Amino acid sequence: MLEEKYFLKNEQYIFEKFEFKSGLIFEDVIVDHGTMGTPKFDDEGNIVNALLFCHGFFKDYANIHDFNQIFGRDKLFNQDDYFIISITSLGIANSFSPSTSELNNDFPNYMMEDLVNFQRQFLNERFPEIKKIKGIFGYSFGGYIALGWSICYPEDMEFVIHFASSFKGSAYKYIFSKFANRIIEASSYFQQEVYNPSMAKGLILLSQLHYLMSFSSDYVYSLSNEEIDFSLESFADESLFLDIHNIKFINDFLMTFDLSDQLDKIKCRLLVIGVENNAYSVPKYDSIPIYEAVAGSEFLLLDASNKNNEADSLYKIEDEIRNFVESI
Repeated sequence: MLEEKYFLKNEQYIFEKFEFKSGLIFEDVIVDHGTMGTPKFDDEGNIVNALLFCHGFFKDYANIHDFNQIFGRDKLFNQDDYFIISITSLGIANSFSPSTSELNNDFPNYMMEDLVNFQRQFLNERFPEIKKIKGIFGYSFGGYIALGWSICYPEDMEFVIHFASSFKGSAYKYIFSKFANRIIEASSYFQQEVYNPSMAKGLILLSQLHYLMSFSSDYVYSLSNEEIDFSLESFADESLFLDIHNIKFINDFLMTFDLSDQLDKIKCRLLVIGVENNAYSVPKYDSIPIYEAVAGSEFLLLDASNKNNEADSLYKIEDEIRNFVESI
């Protein structure tokens, strides 16, 4: 049906084998993903309109629904013009991860190359007609992966949009990961093979720690204490759907993540979008240095201080994003 292209279709693909950079090889590796839109082909049968979406922290392929300001019917990235692919990252539930594999603490530590190669192998196997990605949109954690793509495989895409993200896990990001892991490791149940419900207490603490870094100070100061209590409880409720082992391995990755000395490898067109007053990815330290390091890149500063979801403010710079995409 024609209408199907307007809906995100969830599927799972299985790798026969996937090899980590460390040399460890695993079989029957799950890749959770969603697609929408219609592929367009050139005269040689290659898909020419593939757009890859890379999701945020503790999210999955469905995170793209939060970006309905620019993704969707009659939007900038619409399903008539683009074949949109959203992949649940390596390390996140439903894709190959500590929880999905049931390896838990025995899951291997992953590096940037592993996150990128997981997605690249999927595209090569599932959609071999994609010889070059039209563009990659990376948000928060997904921005790390989008940058990794452009560094590891600089000829694989035409453009990258790097939104509310960074190029290294430093400063508050490092502190957050360090303290989050201390909360996890402080539990006597963490090393047990069988999951203990008492770990939920740790998840609640982690979610409330995450709350401190999730919103702009302007937004938080606009709330009453009662509203803060309510949103803290909402964070706690959402955390119960997460897995503490997945979080632990994300934190381990973040504390070693650093692309500082590799930004000069980026050859595609790059749009860096910083979010003003963002508490986690600060434009001065996380967005502007990328813009200054990558020749020919462009920079936009988004004011999302009055929103609890910065994606809801993307309409403010939609014309600028469109100009960037149409200039390619």
